[in-house]
Amino acid sequence: MSSVAKLYHRLSEEDRRSCWVCFATDEDDMEAGWVQPCMCKGTTKWVHQYCLQRWIDEKQKGNSTAKVACPQCNMEYIILFPKVGPVVYILEKCDKIANMICPFLAGSVIVGSLWWTAVTYGAITVMQKARHRDKVSVSSDLDLIFMLSCLCKLTMALSTQDMKSEDPGLRIW
Repeated sequence: MSSVAKLYHRLSEEDRRSCWVCFATDEDDMEAGWVQPCMCKGTTKWVHQYCLQRWIDEKQKGNSTAKVACPQCNMEYIILFPKVGPVVYILEKCDKIANMICPFLAGSVIVGSLWWTAVTYGAITVMQKARHRDKVSVSSDLDLIFMLSCLCKLTMALSTQDMKSEDPGLRIW
């Protein structure tokens, strides 16, 4: 019998360690790292380091700043993270900035795409209805921004002209 096993047999029943997460004992894994993270006594005072870390990760649900407490004694765990280098710090800041900017950027792209589609549809409609000579004179005389807004409004007017006025989308409350 190994020296660790002999020592284990000499321990009294109260001194034997049992993990409150996975319920393993010293006999199951003699080389596992054990910690006593809170003020619990008896069988709930010992836990594997790995099991505790996994349990805390599950409780935090991806939010590393969330507070976690012992389920038995309600003592809040003090979680210390290792120091990070400048590269990780810069990447975390870039991630936070991207998370703030991306919704606005995505919304702008969607609105811009819808607007450009409406302008294109309006321009095609004008080209089909007007003669070639009129097309050139209209496009060269008008301000570009004014023309683009008019083409967009033309698309909205053409798409709503066949709708009934009772349509809920056209009601003005």
